[in-house]
Amino acid sequence: MLLSNRLRDRRAFLSYLAASPILAYVGLTSRWVEDLMQETTAQDSVALDRQNEIIIKSVKEALSVFDFDAVARTKLSPAHYTFITDGSFNNETLRANREGFSKYAIRLRRLTSISKVDQSVSIFGITWDSPIFLCPVGRMNAYYPQGAVVVARAAKATRTLQVLAGSQVIVSDPKAIEDVVVARGEPVWVAGLGDTLDRPLVKRIEATGCPTLVWTIDDGGGNTIGAKSLQRAGVANLDREADSRCVGCHGNLPKVIRIAPGTPMDVVGAIGSLRGENSIKLNWDDVRRVRDMTRMKLVLKGIVTQEDAKLSVQNGVDAVLVSNHGGHEDASGRGTIECLPEVMAGVGGKIPVFIDSGFRSGADVFKALALGATAVGIGRPHIWGLSSFGQEGVETVIELLRRELQVIMGEAGAASVANIRRDSLVSRS
Repeated sequence: MLLSNRLRDRRAFLSYLAASPILAYVGLTSRWVEDLMQETTAQDSVALDRQNEIIIKSVKEALSVFDFDAVARTKLSPAHYTFITDGSFNNETLRANREGFSKYAIRLRRLTSISKVDQSVSIFGITWDSPIFLCPVGRMNAYYPQGAVVVARAAKATRTLQVLAGSQVIVSDPKAIEDVVVARGEPVWVAGLGDTLDRPLVKRIEATGCPTLVWTIDDGGGNTIGAKSLQRAGVANLDREADSRCVGCHGNLPKVIRIAPGTPMDVVGAIGSLRGENSIKLNWDDVRRVRDMTRMKLVLKGIVTQEDAKLSVQNGVDAVLVSNHGGHEDASGRGTIECLPEVMAGVGGKIPVFIDSGFRSGADVFKALALGATAVGIGRPHIWGLSSFGQEGVETVIELLRRELQVIMGEAGAASVANIRRDSLVSRS
C-alpha cells in the first residue's frame, strides 16, 4: 500500500474514533483524539515529503511523468531548471493550467465490450499513433547535449509528431533543422517565434521540407520571476558571464536573442520585452503576410479566445494551437483547457484545434479531446524526460501518457478517439 493511502486510512480511523462512545467508556475525551490528529497531520506532512523526494534511478521505475521532474531537478543547473519550471509574474497562469482540469470529470461506462483501444489520429492527411505531440521548446542544449536531435530520435522511435523550436535553433546552429530531420528520418514541423518570422527565415524553414509552420504568438516577454526567486533564495552566480558554460552557450548568439554579457538573469524577460522580442506588436496584416509567402500549412500558436479563433479562420490559417506558453509568458490566470470551448466555437469546425500547456496525464489529454481538440502537446514533461535519461526518458514519458490515455479511453467506453465526445465529460460548478 502506498504511504499516502496508509496515512489517509489512519486519519479516517482517528476521525471515527473521535465520534465513538468508546472514548467515554475508557475515560478519554475527544480532545485527546484531536491532539493526536494534529500530531499525525504533522507527521504525515514529513512522511509525504520524504516520499516525494524519491529519485528514480531508471525509467523502469517511473510511475508518472512527475518522477522525471524530480530527476531533472537534480541534473540541471538551478538557472536552467528554474527557467523551464517557473511561470510568469506570480505564476497565476501556471497554476491555472493545472487547476483547470479539475473543472471537468470523466463519465465512465461499463460493459462496453471493448477489446482494443485505437489512439490514432489524422492531422493534415498524416496518421499518427497518438494525439499526443511534442511542443516546441527553445534552448534544448541547456537540458541535454544535442537536445533537439535526441528528442527527434525519441519521436521517431515512438511515431510521435514533433514541433521544433526552429527560429531559436537556427541562429545558434545554421544546420540545426537539417540535423533534426536526419535524426527523425523525415521533415518536422517547425515553430517560428514572434516578430522574428521574416521572409528569409520562412524560406529557410521551408527549404528543409517542413510541411507545417507553427507561428508562436504567445511570447509576450513576461517571464521575469524565475531568477528572482533563485536570487532571493541565495543562489549565487546567476550572471551568465560568471559561468563559462553559460558564455559558451549564450555568448555566441546574435543580438536577436542574445542577452548581453553581465546581464542578470532576473531581468531577462523584461529586457526581452523592451527589445521587442515578443509578439504583442504583431497584427492580422502580419498573419496574411506570412500566409502569402509560403505553401506550408500555417498554425497560430497562442489563440485563446473565440474572437481570435474566428479571425484565424478568416485570415487563412490552417489550424490554431490553444496555448499560453505553459504559463511562462502571461498573467491571464486562465488555463488553456478553460479557453478551449470558446476557441472551438470560434473556428466552427472549419480548421483543426490543437492545445498544450499544463498536460501531465492521460486523463488530462482525454478531457481536451472530449472538448474538441484534435491533438494535445506536452512541453515540460518531455524536457523532464530528456534531462533525466536522454532519449529513453523522452520515449518513456510518451509511453506513460499513452498508456494512461488507453486506460481512461477504455474505462469511458471510447474504442477510438472519434468516440471521445463532449458527453464523455461532466462539468463541475
